[in-house]
Amino acid sequence: MKFAEFDRYSKDMLMAQYEVSQIISHELMKGEIREDFLITILESCSEPKPHFVKGTLSDGDDDAGQLDIILCRPYCHLRRLGTQCFVSKDDSLCVIEVKGNCTGTDLKKAADKSVAIRNLRGQTTPLFGVICYKAVLKFKTIMGRFGYSFDSANKAYFDNATIPNEAEANWREIEYPDLDFFVSLEDDKKIFFRKYEFAPGKYRFFRSVQSPLIQELFSLMRGLWITANQVPTP
Repeated sequence: MKFAEFDRYSKDMLMAQYEVSQIISHELMKGEIREDFLITILESCSEPKPHFVKGTLSDGDDDAGQLDIILCRPYCHLRRLGTQCFVSKDDSLCVIEVKGNCTGTDLKKAADKSVAIRNLRGQTTPLFGVICYKAVLKFKTIMGRFGYSFDSANKAYFDNATIPNEAEANWREIEYPDLDFFVSLEDDKKIFFRKYEFAPGKYRFFRSVQSPLIQELFSLMRGLWITANQVPTP
């Protein structure tokens, strides 16, 4: 389909910029350049453009520390300090942690940040997820940590929780329950996980196999941004 061609172009541009930026030895600068380019790609998913900033979230007393990318609500009140923004927790829709070569430690730290944001005072809590260009973890390891097992007979991954009448004791543990989504763009580790409420008070991760995968990321950002434009700010 023609739309998929344009989305694949966006994904390929994102990965090409990642590879080109490898020549930069200054790690902080390299990270900033990648985040800025990712913001440009994500902004292309909607007109008017979603409002992404870099900075931190706060409830007025405490803050969540440095955050890579924040999707803000329309008409939010931004306190700017140079290129960084001090954003009210209630003015944020989503927080994205960006990783060049994601490790298990990176995911654990990201989950801890999600908890810190949730613990800030406020009426709403933004989604929190990780987007990585590549991953140190093996594909099978990532799948396992998000609750999926491998069926060697059918050569497929599955979540035990979705088997009818399966005892909860047999559900595979999710190691990062505080994340709302995880995206790996690496060619041989393409993964998009989105948390959903499987049963009242019980959450699992849905895995999308849509191609190109960036379509799911665009849909997620559009869903948050367009919905926020249609409802009053809390």
